[in-house]
Amino acid sequence: MVSSVVTNGDAEGINSSVLELQDDHHPQLTLAALNMMRKNRHFCDVVLHVGSTEVHGHRAVLAAASPYLFELFSADGPGNNEQRVTYKLNEGFDKTALQKLVDYAYTSKLEVLPSQVKNVYLAAWHLRMERVASQCAAHLLDSLTPGSCLDVRALPGITQNENFVKQVDAYIRDHFQDVCSSPSLSSLPCIRIEVLHQTLQEMSLVNGSSLCHLVLDWVKRSLTDSSNFTVDHLTEKTYLLYLALDNSLQDCTDLPSGDVSDTDIVQDYKKMSLKTQAQNKGRRKGTMQPAKPRVLIYSRDIGERIEQELEPDWNMIGANKVGEHTFLAIVTLDGKLATLSVQLRLNIPSSPSAQATCEATTTNNTLTTEPELYCALPTMRAGKCAVGCANLNGTLLVCGGYDRVECLKSVDQYLPETNTWQVLSAMREARGRFGIAVVNGKVYAIGGSNGSTELDTVEVLNPEAGWKWSAIANLPLARSNSGVCALGKNIYCIGGWNGQAGIKQCDIFDPETGEWSSIESLKTGRYQAGVCAYEDRVYAVGGCDAWNCLNSVEIYEPATNTWTVGPPLITARRGCGLAAFRGKLYAVGGSSGTHSLTTTEVYDPVEQVWVPGPSMATPRANVAVAVVGDRLYAVGGFSGKNFLNSIEYLDANSNEWTTFVPKTDGIKTPAASLQSSVSDPNIIANDKEVNSTNDIGRSIVSGTVSINDQSNPLNDTDIKTKNGTDVPKENGNNLPIDNSKTYTNSISHNDSIGKTGSQTNGTKTLDLNFVLINGDDKALPSNMNRPEQTRSIDEELDRKQRSDAATNGGSQQV
Repeated sequence: MVSSVVTNGDAEGINSSVLELQDDHHPQLTLAALNMMRKNRHFCDVVLHVGSTEVHGHRAVLAAASPYLFELFSADGPGNNEQRVTYKLNEGFDKTALQKLVDYAYTSKLEVLPSQVKNVYLAAWHLRMERVASQCAAHLLDSLTPGSCLDVRALPGITQNENFVKQVDAYIRDHFQDVCSSPSLSSLPCIRIEVLHQTLQEMSLVNGSSLCHLVLDWVKRSLTDSSNFTVDHLTEKTYLLYLALDNSLQDCTDLPSGDVSDTDIVQDYKKMSLKTQAQNKGRRKGTMQPAKPRVLIYSRDIGERIEQELEPDWNMIGANKVGEHTFLAIVTLDGKLATLSVQLRLNIPSSPSAQATCEATTTNNTLTTEPELYCALPTMRAGKCAVGCANLNGTLLVCGGYDRVECLKSVDQYLPETNTWQVLSAMREARGRFGIAVVNGKVYAIGGSNGSTELDTVEVLNPEAGWKWSAIANLPLARSNSGVCALGKNIYCIGGWNGQAGIKQCDIFDPETGEWSSIESLKTGRYQAGVCAYEDRVYAVGGCDAWNCLNSVEIYEPATNTWTVGPPLITARRGCGLAAFRGKLYAVGGSSGTHSLTTTEVYDPVEQVWVPGPSMATPRANVAVAVVGDRLYAVGGFSGKNFLNSIEYLDANSNEWTTFVPKTDGIKTPAASLQSSVSDPNIIANDKEVNSTNDIGRSIVSGTVSINDQSNPLNDTDIKTKNGTDVPKENGNNLPIDNSKTYTNSISHNDSIGKTGSQTNGTKTLDLNFVLINGDDKALPSNMNRPEQTRSIDEELDRKQRSDAATNGGSQQV
């Protein structure tokens, strides 16, 4: 049937125009005819093999429906004159799924049974038939149940569909308790971990998400550091770990003998480990157990950014507290689903440590050393490499960079005192692969690339003039990937890339005169070299000469305007950071030409030799470094897979790289990080600063809700006695309170209420009864008995829950 025919006559009415025919049924009829020919194997010129099954078709039709098949057929070239070409598909295609997709290519119709949707989704995703894959994904999401979501998450190649994975992971987190009760969880490999802690108080403050992230990091290191170590090896026994000075978890087999934490528990574990054959010999050697207990805190926003930056093949999907001191996490290990069973274990030191910085007291035979709190370093707004980085007035300044898509203008400032980032005025030009230097409190951004061409422009930031960037004299030669440093009152620009090769030219800028001048050229043209000032000289370390990574070192002597050759690096590297730290020169990270590096090298001028230094937590090529206070920071970079938004620093005391900083009064920590038990997943504690040691801990119990919140100290307006008497105060501090008295009040608690993926705000009003307990104990609900012996909050809450369950016939569940 013809849908429309248009005939146009001329001005005299003579029909001399062209006939226009629009037949909307033609495509459908043509496809139907082609499908009939396919079924009868007429004019078929391709056969797809899946196992022992043959699927016949026409290359033009299949290539039009699948970009994957288009590339496969195109690679064969036009010179193939065979009447029928056979292709064997080795992507794990299901034969039924492939047949249905071929039918869809010829009919534009698809009917799939529920049991077949997963296979059709996988086949459509491999064939890049996006419309079919998206519909299958939507069907799978709509059909998710606690019993099926893990099977969907375990689909091969699912991580390639980032949006799909995020939605499945969100479902698992939102239904975590039900998922953990499903039979499919028991089929996953389970890695059993015990983490030692020195005090019950330390154990009561542990945040499950923080702990499971650290365990996942240990598992990743264990699996990636040795090619002979597998997930199966990890499931063979329970591993005993301790928190090392660099705030990473380490195997207790690495704990030095004679350490205060090398107790009978650890010694028995070491003996057992010697008998096992699955030892990871490539594992990084652990560091000394810290003498003082410590708790690592992830704030909620930091935790969300960590989830975003983690590689999809190494990710923590969700974690939950399943016992008094036990946590369960569902993770992906190199793309495969697994579970982590993490239990806290008390390991009281065998003797007092000489390194302890605080007094440890024993109450009722229980050690109550106050634990140190550590916060995660916040990440930058976006992952990027080849940034400009320097110390500006005791802060870390990060300018520009490259984020895979474009070069950036942005400027961010990290404030170590508050452990926060703030945004400053953007540069005049987008630039990456450049360096910055600070002279007399002013920041100079020199050369670089705007993404399409090398730059000769230079701009300066003057904090005393409104934090605005202004242009100054251009470089004598446009270049990117040059080394920039300040020595004395001058700024040096060493080598670089001019668009064709590594260059030898070196220039110096005098801020007082505002002029550039050239100095002696390098002996070897190089770009992406590490450059810094050290002992009144300029060092150019490593880099690339256009084809090869270099391990050579050149040293510039300003007094004689000459370059001399210095001791070579152990490992040739380009894109490394170079900084003077603790009297020595540190070459940090970079690329070997084949992969990004975690290794560092340290140059000792006395011995005149480079020696291996402590390795970073993350491989970083095109990394920027700067020294702020007693820390050497490594900023951003490229890991080999991702552009990094994380930073880490080398701790001068432990000589280890870490992503955690000690918690001080100036560092803001969300109260959620200090929770010991949160039974209602809809309640998340406020992001408020933990105050001084005079704060009163708060434990809230109402029905099935249990919160331990130190962010809002109780004051005289929060709590009244039964007769309306205020809590006794003196100079704003709470005086000792009679433990037998009960203080009551109804508090309206404003919290962020929501679930992952969709967040709303709301208010919950909780009727609270408090008993304020004098001393180091936390405030407990009034219907909890004060224990005869000191108990942790978790122990007391657990006792309370069992009591309530017995009273209510077991109907309450917290």
